[in-house]
Amino acid sequence: MSELALLLVRIGFVAVLWIFIFSLLSVIRADIYGRRVVRTVAEQSGSRVANKVEGPGNPDLASEREMESGGPSHLYVITGVGAGSKIPLDKRELFVGRAPSCELVVTDEFASSQHAKVVHIGGDWVVQDLGSTNGTYVDGVRIQTPEVLRMNIPVRVGKTTFELRP
Repeated sequence: MSELALLLVRIGFVAVLWIFIFSLLSVIRADIYGRRVVRTVAEQSGSRVANKVEGPGNPDLASEREMESGGPSHLYVITGVGAGSKIPLDKRELFVGRAPSCELVVTDEFASSQHAKVVHIGGDWVVQDLGSTNGTYVDGVRIQTPEVLRMNIPVRVGKTTFELRP
């Protein structure tokens, strides 16, 4: 083999190695910090999701209009370690995962540290999988993109199932 061909093979090998290292760092970063819900949810869902979050004054509080109109007010844990517990939907976003900083802490081996995020956008609640290995399931179907949640539709993260209720 000529010296030029050997040099090109070496450069190619180093380039592939660096691509692998950068992709590995990207996955680790996504698992540690999670991902943000992208604005394309509003575009994909059309009129179901508005572009801005409701709630003048404090953006962390859910809109009073939604509470009065019979929208969901709590996230109920149906199965799993915390079965029977409920979490008030008084923030703009709730994290689900094994990390102690999550609002819904899931203590099973099938959940990531920050597994999923439930976000209030417009008048709707949207669930997004944060790149977990085992996935997030809405009504038995694994989601790939952020999904608008409806009341009484089960969401499964690991062995834990929860749903939105009034």
